[in-house]
Amino acid sequence: MDNRPTIAEVQEWVLKLYNTCEQTITSEERKEQHKYAVMVQRPQDKKFLVKMLDESSQIRDRKKLAERIKKLIDRYGVPEFLNKRDAFLFKMYQAFGHHFDFIAIPIIKKRLRMDTSKVILNEARPKLTDHLATRFKQKIGQNVNLLGEVVLGNGEADHRYFHYLEALEAPDINYISVKISGIYAQTHALNYEESFPELVKRMCALYQKAIDFPYVDENGVKHSKFVNLDMEEYKDAHFTLRLFKEVLSRPEFKNYSAGIVVQAYLPDAYEFQTELLEFAKARVADGGAPLKMRLVKGCNLEMETVISSLRGWPNPVRTSKTEVDANYLHILERALLPENAKALHVGVASHNLFTIAYAYLLSQKLGSAEYMTFEMLEGMADHVWRAQSQLGNHVILYAPVVKDEHFLNAVSYLVRRMDENTAPDNFLTHSFNLKPGTDTWRFLQNQFEEAYKMKDVITHTPARTQNRLHRYTPVPPADVMKNEPDTDFDLAQNQEWVRNIFAKWKKSPTDSPEIIPLQIGAETVVCEKRHKYMDRCQDDEVCVCEMSQADAGQVMKILDIAEKDPAGWRKTTLQERHKIMYEAANRLGEMRGDLIGCMCAVTGKTVVEGDVEVSEGIDYARFYSTSMKQFAED
Repeated sequence: MDNRPTIAEVQEWVLKLYNTCEQTITSEERKEQHKYAVMVQRPQDKKFLVKMLDESSQIRDRKKLAERIKKLIDRYGVPEFLNKRDAFLFKMYQAFGHHFDFIAIPIIKKRLRMDTSKVILNEARPKLTDHLATRFKQKIGQNVNLLGEVVLGNGEADHRYFHYLEALEAPDINYISVKISGIYAQTHALNYEESFPELVKRMCALYQKAIDFPYVDENGVKHSKFVNLDMEEYKDAHFTLRLFKEVLSRPEFKNYSAGIVVQAYLPDAYEFQTELLEFAKARVADGGAPLKMRLVKGCNLEMETVISSLRGWPNPVRTSKTEVDANYLHILERALLPENAKALHVGVASHNLFTIAYAYLLSQKLGSAEYMTFEMLEGMADHVWRAQSQLGNHVILYAPVVKDEHFLNAVSYLVRRMDENTAPDNFLTHSFNLKPGTDTWRFLQNQFEEAYKMKDVITHTPARTQNRLHRYTPVPPADVMKNEPDTDFDLAQNQEWVRNIFAKWKKSPTDSPEIIPLQIGAETVVCEKRHKYMDRCQDDEVCVCEMSQADAGQVMKILDIAEKDPAGWRKTTLQERHKIMYEAANRLGEMRGDLIGCMCAVTGKTVVEGDVEVSEGIDYARFYSTSMKQFAED
């Protein structure tokens, strides 16, 4: 028997939720909604705001920033979502205020901080104390996300890590989110051996701190604080899951509950959930505490798209919003099965009324509501979480906090949120001034129905499957240049390929070096005089190879051959050269591993540096003849 909610049931409950929202919304929130509605309708307003926020955090010189803001106003105009007072001030700034940067810029920055204070909370006490106390009285959970300086090196990572530890000692903070990129600098697939033990050590300390400094609930009962492991880029997804399981497998954390994020916009998400369920069920069966999966749709689409484009990789996220929504529903259905939810609790992170309705009804029908929480963003559509709370749902708000001195570093979070929440197919984009029966309502309803139809047939094949262990696939000559993909080191099979390179190229002092002959036309000659290339990766103790060095007579012979061209290269047609160059590119592709091994040993390059050099070499081999074909046609 299929006891999942029908579309009709979802639509009925959405209307109930919507009506409750309308009863709880304040006049101030209506004004805020109108402002967002205007911004969504005017792309230039959004561009202006995003650029001003971004550049305010990047440009340190006050005069240059003042000039830049003036140019943005000239280009995009004064935003129409501003109230009359602010619009007037911007016009005054455009006319002459930008000349008084020492007055105008501090005011603009202060106003930006004030206007975004509901979305990015002030970490300073007592402001944060008051906010957390208010939410505690409202019985609304706070998932505190500490924003701060950009983590570029060990200094910033250490600072953020100790910041997390300090926050867990605060009696009014009972739930925090942690990112591995925030507590360890420059994580990369090829430094796992170095980074993994340190990350295990740091996560152990955070979990232990959460246990040692419990919080007291409204009934006076003590509980360990909750640490949620956040997800960011695809490159860290598998690593984060591996870290989560490793640390929580330790005996000292058997009775401690913690959480991790799963991003539904990844085709890999279903397998992540499978792995989590197996781990959580085994843990509970052994007498351990349940874990939690915070299910989100995803928040790094633009970054993943850019990185994939630069590297020549498939985009790791699903190809359409409908697919993402369908996958979310599909994962949610399995998550809320009682036998699963008991071991792996569920955080439904969404502002979409249809998704919320489906999750609510499904949990009621399956009897798993006690294991589920609804999770939303602090400062975004507050009337929705208030309505949820009135209807009896347990709500947790994701609450970014930052100190004033680091506010401009938190702007990247704000820009990303604004970009997501005003995207054409995002629910929040259409939720401002939303009314049943309108075209916008029908659009959102249809969006849900399409995802509902797709959820049972969606597949879960990862987008990235590159395997360097397999033989290189030759690329035939083409009239359109296509760049060679770099190696995706985040994939396990490619990490094994790198280990094979090391095993092949790491020689000992007793190994005989390879002798490289001199090429003179078709003849190869081993010279008596040879240059030794030492292994830069082994402190110059091992000779990798000896390169034959030409004498003056041999150099003259090489030049003579080049001038006379006995091979007849000058007579080859462009089409013949095109074919030869593509074949050369294929040979380079086949030799990628050895070329990288040689570069590491002879020049001291890292594997990553060597890998992009090979890709570039392949591109060069294809580029010139492909380009010349176009010129020849002209």
